Amino acid sequence: MAKILLIDFDEAERDHLASEKYDVELALTGWRSDGRKALEIPAETEILFYRTAAYAGGGSPELHAGLRETLAGLVEKGLRVVCFVGGGKIHQLTNVIGNEAGLKSLESARPDSILFNPRALFHVPFERFKPFLSQVYKVFPEAPGEGVWEARASGNGKLEFLAKSVDGYPVSLLMKRGRGYVLLLPSFGAGDAEIMDYILRDRSSFSEDPSERPAADWIDDEDYVFPEMKALLAKREQERQRHELAMAEIDRQVREMQAGGQETFHGLLTAEGQDLKKAVFSALQHLGWGRVVDVDDYWKKVIRNKEEDIWLIDSVDQPVEVSMRTENLILVLVRDGKNWATDDECALLQRFKGRRMQEFDNTKMKAVLVGNYFSETDPKLRGNPFSAIQIDEALKDGNGLMTSHELFAAVKTEKEKRTTKAAVRAQLKDKGGLITFDF
Repeated sequence: MAKILLIDFDEAERDHLASEKYDVELALTGWRSDGRKALEIPAETEILFYRTAAYAGGGSPELHAGLRETLAGLVEKGLRVVCFVGGGKIHQLTNVIGNEAGLKSLESARPDSILFNPRALFHVPFERFKPFLSQVYKVFPEAPGEGVWEARASGNGKLEFLAKSVDGYPVSLLMKRGRGYVLLLPSFGAGDAEIMDYILRDRSSFSEDPSERPAADWIDDEDYVFPEMKALLAKREQERQRHELAMAEIDRQVREMQAGGQETFHGLLTAEGQDLKKAVFSALQHLGWGRVVDVDDYWKKVIRNKEEDIWLIDSVDQPVEVSMRTENLILVLVRDGKNWATDDECALLQRFKGRRMQEFDNTKMKAVLVGNYFSETDPKLRGNPFSAIQIDEALKDGNGLMTSHELFAAVKTEKEKRTTKAAVRAQLKDKGGLITFDF
């Protein structure tokens, strides 16, 4: 695999690439801390990814000023450099990759108005990851004109513009130098890691010179293609772009679903402490109780031991303090552990229930422990974490013991339309001892 150097990225991006079996290292420029340690590029580096950002202070303009000459020599020999321009001072860009474009400052552009070079090799990932564009900056001092996607570089070679702002200024460009290149891209935020993965998997070389192509390639030029073939090729390109856009939309929906529910409910299988409590709270809300009350939040201004974690109330027509004294109430304790449930944890059910009965003068109460035990084991392989004695005591007291995996299964089954929220709530109310749902 390629030897990859990430500069000013987070450990998460490094770990993402490492998980794909890439040979990757992480380095820092020191802009964010104005550090003076010289940035070194290992000789075996094949591709370098750099990200600029608007760190506080931005570092000294002289920091790494000598790096660009070293980097330029490595690019001539074949090093590929990809820079995600996400803000900051201009010296954070030019002191590393040079100032081929003659920029004096970084001026932002609107991410939703980007125009892509339809013939660029990078057209596909731009379209696919367009929803993730977060920060876009003009990286060339002039608007080259409508339909112009190239300019002469200093010395030999050319600059290829991959994307422009709505007013015509390049916001992404490719600088070919010798056997390597420097590629400037906008910031795709959370999508940066996937863009890097795309570049690493792509077999084409941005620095390839047309003269190096096999001699027979010229026969495919437009000058020698009949109109009917051009029409078919254009149709194929349209279909490809449509497919890429559809995939990008599906990817966006997947991320939204993961952030909006899937990951929350996965917490029932993996989380501990407050994260587990939040997952249990969200699952009980999803199942449609009239009120799901976070006890810590309800008593946040009261100095007292809050003890249980959640209250479940059927009614939504009256205040919580009234329902606590007049309605059926379920007290929920949330616990986690790497092994079995302890006797002390299970004994808390009856203890807390007894205190609430006395405090609110209401005997219509039930306590349920929801536990994520054996949390480091695949849920399919977990055993019953509750002992026979614990289950028998809970049954005698009218209380319940349930694993968070069982609650996850209830939510999943309801989403699959194989049961209803009302049916799950009814079983949680009625069953005692070890609670398992009948679907």
